[in-house]
Amino acid sequence: MTSRRLFVLVPLSVAAGVAAFHFMPKPLPELSPQELIFEVRSGYVHEVVVIDQEVITGVSSRRGAFRVVLPQGDSSLIEQLSAMGVDVRFEKEPLGLI
Repeated sequence: MTSRRLFVLVPLSVAAGVAAFHFMPKPLPELSPQELIFEVRSGYVHEVVVIDQEVITGVSSRRGAFRVVLPQGDSSLIEQLSAMGVDVRFEKEPLGLI
């Protein structure tokens, strides 16, 4: 009886893993802070979202969606973006299932 269960459960588990891998969203391309400043100065980025003071996400009309990882405790990039007229919104990442 146990081998019959394994015969069914193993292919189902593999299929579930393949499906989960296939449908996972691809990570956003990462820009450096300097690249983000260039995109803003060139007029391609007008608004960004700062998530948990750790990551900036946004959309460039030239390059598409992006993310920038912020240095720990450094808010100078956020201040620079605000001074350049970028609409900066702040959000908290929702807690996971754990």
